[in-house]
Amino acid sequence: MNWIEVISVGPGDTALMTLEARQALDRAQTVCCAQRHRALVPPGVPVIPMLPLEDALPSLAAQREAGLRTAVLVSGDAGVYSLLGLLVQRFGRDALHVLPGVSALQAFFAAMKRPWQAARVLSAHGRALSPSALCHAVRTERETVLFLDDVRDPHWVREVLARGGLAHARMTVGDRLSYADERVDAYEPGRAYPPLCMVLVENDAPESGLPKIGLADESFCRGKTPMTKQEIRVQVLSALGLAPDSVVWDVGAGTGSVTVECARQCPLGEVFAVERDDEALELIAENVRRFHLLNVNVVRGEAPGALTGMNVPTHVFIGGSGAALDGILDVVLALPGPVRIAATAVTMESAACLTERMQALDGFTAVQLAASRLERIGGHTMLRAQSPVFLFAGTKEEKR
Repeated sequence: MNWIEVISVGPGDTALMTLEARQALDRAQTVCCAQRHRALVPPGVPVIPMLPLEDALPSLAAQREAGLRTAVLVSGDAGVYSLLGLLVQRFGRDALHVLPGVSALQAFFAAMKRPWQAARVLSAHGRALSPSALCHAVRTERETVLFLDDVRDPHWVREVLARGGLAHARMTVGDRLSYADERVDAYEPGRAYPPLCMVLVENDAPESGLPKIGLADESFCRGKTPMTKQEIRVQVLSALGLAPDSVVWDVGAGTGSVTVECARQCPLGEVFAVERDDEALELIAENVRRFHLLNVNVVRGEAPGALTGMNVPTHVFIGGSGAALDGILDVVLALPGPVRIAATAVTMESAACLTERMQALDGFTAVQLAASRLERIGGHTMLRAQSPVFLFAGTKEEKR
């Protein structure tokens, strides 16, 4: 069969190429590869530059259709953060013959004389790895290993971990892996690292899963801005039903208490905290820093006008709205969906508006929540009632 041969060429030193990979490369009639792999191509064999990919893929297809033995060279092992997934998507599995190889991951752990099967493997090499996703992995795993590049280098990792409250994590860096001048040692703040190195981050006290919801009110910086209290916040989070990769709009974010709770539940996603009040904006920023959150975008402005230019949400919470509630709902209910919506109200007027506008949503629910807290007053213990809150929720289905 006239396959496209996907050849794993190892981490760098040609001594780590397999015999099968060498033989496949020798019989290739045309080769697609990155600039750094051109020296591996036998003399006289035409080379298709791998970048830009939008040009390389059609060229690959044309060469194969012409009956030529076509090869694609990938660093390390084809199964570890390579172009293999894209090639499968473009050509289908039946069109490919994949030759495995030694990855930089294997070379790194071999140099450290330790197993790697328990490590969480991530890549920041030309991929969309967010600071929040990195911190979530380090927070919940004992070992996290990353492929890096010339932009997201070991210094970037150190800075992200410091902002994410994980400055205690240890870092080991491997660079020039498999070459004679290979270095594997502890991270050094002032050192210039070459591109395409790897880093192992170790956390001796990993946490399990996502944080619990229902932070104590006293843990927030509050000021005079109204805040969604703990008892209500728990119900709001329950009604939203977030996933780790959710994109959330918190409209009328106030002190940011719901923003913080949401951001802690979707470390692979992001939260947009929309607020118009200057004091509240300062409180949101302070609370975001206090909880070391790297996935919150604070949006200054008044809704509904401010609800533009943000990523399309999977979830929306409407807290503070005032007289703009109808306009906010116009925007939210016009979203392409599916979108899970939760909203609170403390006035009958807002409750009536939310009932009218949201009752057609799938799984619509409405509940009034009232809580009383135990307090010591004048030498006696009493329950002091908090203001009742209406909570509405429903799902806007995808437009057909």
